[in-house]
Amino acid sequence: MAEVVVYGAGQLGKAVALLLSIVPAHNVGTPFGRDDRVRALASGADVVIIATTSLFKDVAEDIEMAVSNGSNVLVSSEESAFPFVVDESCAVKLDKLAKSKGVSIAGCGVNPGLIFDSLVLTLLGAAPKNCTIEVRRIVNIAGFGTTVLRRLGIGATPDEFENGVANGEILGHAGFLQSMNVVAQAMRIKIEKIEKLISPISTNREIKILNKITVKPGECAGVNQTYTAYIKGEPWFVSHFYGHIDLPGINMSAVDKIQLFCEGELFQTIELKPGISSQIGSQNMVANSIQRIINAPSGWVTVADMQPAYPEF
Repeated sequence: MAEVVVYGAGQLGKAVALLLSIVPAHNVGTPFGRDDRVRALASGADVVIIATTSLFKDVAEDIEMAVSNGSNVLVSSEESAFPFVVDESCAVKLDKLAKSKGVSIAGCGVNPGLIFDSLVLTLLGAAPKNCTIEVRRIVNIAGFGTTVLRRLGIGATPDEFENGVANGEILGHAGFLQSMNVVAQAMRIKIEKIEKLISPISTNREIKILNKITVKPGECAGVNQTYTAYIKGEPWFVSHFYGHIDLPGINMSAVDKIQLFCEGELFQTIELKPGISSQIGSQNMVANSIQRIINAPSGWVTVADMQPAYPEF
């Protein structure tokens, strides 16, 4: 039986703890909030799940404490899917610490964690070499909590959105740099640069999301992002993310689409309709990753280093 501790008593942490509570092979209790940080991270559990925030810098010390106490660590932080592009020295230090303790660390979720990396690598296994990649994800983001919605820019005016992006308060959806580098590292490809475009999607009507937030006409009701990775001076991997709080209201549906192009011609298209829910998908990806992190090589690993996630009964 695996002892599992969940640190983070928000929407994700509570959902993951509930999912794990019905698996007899795991022993998991109530999620720990920030007031019980040390108790959670120094527990010495087989697996510590850190489900708190998106940025690597905000979870690095938490990861270090859990690893120092002999735990494998799963992190919901998007930047933790491949932290070496954010803070290489800190990521290398934690990688060495995990290896010395014989445990593993991994970022885990849907985006990154599945759509823009694991599925891409799987499809590339059946494709000719030198394919280029385009992934598009259209997501209903209304299910996110208020903090995440604000980070996505929801409710901001166009000027506030622009200023928020400039000062780092509005990030849009994080994790694209990480997914692209996971794929590149697995394929032994060197990315030369990654270009980023992020823009608000304004609404012309008032939209209310339960008790979370009210978006007025002219304010941001969604975010449109494109990341383009280049190799040898040419686009190699293009990631699109279109998130909106009311997709039906703008006659759009959630979808995930991966396309591979060989010598400029479309080689393969795969679509998931409806697209994978950000909330439900992430909750299950984390909950279904206990054995994969226990069985992973020691050190900081990516989804390319681990077995696939699947339910345990």
